[in-house]
Amino acid sequence: MLFPTFTFILAFLPVTAIIYFLLAKRNILLSRLWLLVMSFIFYSWFNWSYSLILGASILGNWFFALLLKKNPRRAVFILGVILNILLLGYFKYYDFFVENINAFFGTSLLLKHILLPLGISFFTFQQISFLQLVYTGSLAKDYSFSSYALFVSFFPQLIAGPIVLPDEMMSQFDKPENSRPNGENIARGLYTFALGLGKKILLADFFAEMADAGFAAANGEFFSSWQSALAYSCQIYFDFSGYCDMAVGIGWIFNIKLPQNFNAPYLAANIRDFWRRWHITLGRFLTGSIYIPLGGSRCSTARCCLNLLITFFISGLWHGASWLFVLWGMLHGFALVIHRLREKFIKVKMPLIPARLLTFFFTVIAWVAFRAADFAQAKSIWRGMFIPESWEKFALSGRDAALFIAAAVIITCTKPVYELSEKFRPTWVNAVITTALLIVSMFFFVKVSPFIYFNF
Repeated sequence: MLFPTFTFILAFLPVTAIIYFLLAKRNILLSRLWLLVMSFIFYSWFNWSYSLILGASILGNWFFALLLKKNPRRAVFILGVILNILLLGYFKYYDFFVENINAFFGTSLLLKHILLPLGISFFTFQQISFLQLVYTGSLAKDYSFSSYALFVSFFPQLIAGPIVLPDEMMSQFDKPENSRPNGENIARGLYTFALGLGKKILLADFFAEMADAGFAAANGEFFSSWQSALAYSCQIYFDFSGYCDMAVGIGWIFNIKLPQNFNAPYLAANIRDFWRRWHITLGRFLTGSIYIPLGGSRCSTARCCLNLLITFFISGLWHGASWLFVLWGMLHGFALVIHRLREKFIKVKMPLIPARLLTFFFTVIAWVAFRAADFAQAKSIWRGMFIPESWEKFALSGRDAALFIAAAVIITCTKPVYELSEKFRPTWVNAVITTALLIVSMFFFVKVSPFIYFNF
C-alpha cells in the first residue's frame, strides 16, 4: 500500500489508529495484535504472498533468538545470519548471479524472474541486528514476541526504513503511556506527514517526469544531460526525504518516535558528511555490521581505505542487483578514500561554500549510475555533461524552472522536517499548513509514482 493514496489516508490510517487506541484501553496485547495484523495487511496489499515471506522470516529469526538466549553459540548466530542472507540473496540476487554466470561461462541457466518482496532488505537487516544483540547479550531487556513482531513489521517503516534498532523501537511499544492517544503527538504526526506528502507529490513526482524523459532521450547534449541529472537528484532527494517524513509522522500518531534518517544531505561539506546525513540508519548499520568488524579506521591507512571500499561495494549491491548500483557504490567508496587521504596528508581546509558545491556536484554525477537503465544510457548522460556532442540552445519551461527554484530554496533555506517535527507546537498556523498540504497534494494523487526506495 502507498502512503499517498485515498485508501491509506482516508481509511487505512484512521481506522488502524482509532481501533488500536480503543483496544489498548481494554488490553494492550490485543492492541498490539491489531497493529500487527494491519501491518501485514499494509505489506501484502498488492501481493498476499509477501505476508508469508515476512511471517516466515519473523518466526525463523525469533526461533534463532530463543536458541541464542539459551546457548549463545557463535555457530548458531552465524547460521541465523547466513539464512537471512540466503533469503535476501534468493529473492533479490538470484537472477543477477545467474545472468553473470551465463555471461562469464557461456552457460544457459534459466532465469526465474523472481518478484522482489517489498522492503526485504530493510526487515532482513533489522533482524540481523536483533540476532547480533541477542548473541552478544546487549539487549536492554527481554522482549515479548508481540513486541519483536511489531519491531520488524511496524508498517510506517517496514518497506523503506528507517532501519531501526531493537531497543529504540521495542522499548517504546512496552511503555503503557504510548498505548494512549496523545492529541499533541497526533497533531505533530499529521503535520510531519503532510510536509512529507507535499515533498513527494508536489516536487518529487514532477521531477520524476522531467528525469524520466531526459534519461529516456539520453541524447548526449550538454544542457539536457545536466537537466536530467539534476532533475533526478531532486527527485530522489524529495522522494526519499518525503517518505522518511511521512514514516516519522505516522510513528508520532502511534506515540512512536522513529530515528532520524535524513538531514539535509545536499548541504554536506564533504562526502563523509553526506553519508552522515543521507539514509542515516543504513550508514549506521553498515558501519556497525561491516566497516567496524573489518577493522574500521583502527588500522593502517591502506587497510582503512580497503575497508571503506568493501563497505561501499556492499552498499551499492544492497541497493540493487545491478553492476550500475555497484558502480555507484564504488564511486562513493573511492570518494571517501580520497577524502580520508586528503584529511591525513593535506591539512588545508576548503572553504564551506566551495566544499558544499563540490560535494553536491559529485553526488549529482554519481546519481547518473544509480538512475540509468543500463551502462549505455549512463555513458550517454555523462558524455553530454562533460564531452557533449552538441550545445543545444538552453531552454527550460516555466514549470521546470519554477520546480528547480523551489527545490533550491527548500534544500538550502529550510530546516529539516525532522527538526521541525521535534519543535512542533499545535498552533492555528500549523493546522492551516497541514490541512492545505493534505488537500492540495490529494488533487494530484492520480499521478502518484511508487517510492524509489521501495525497490530496495
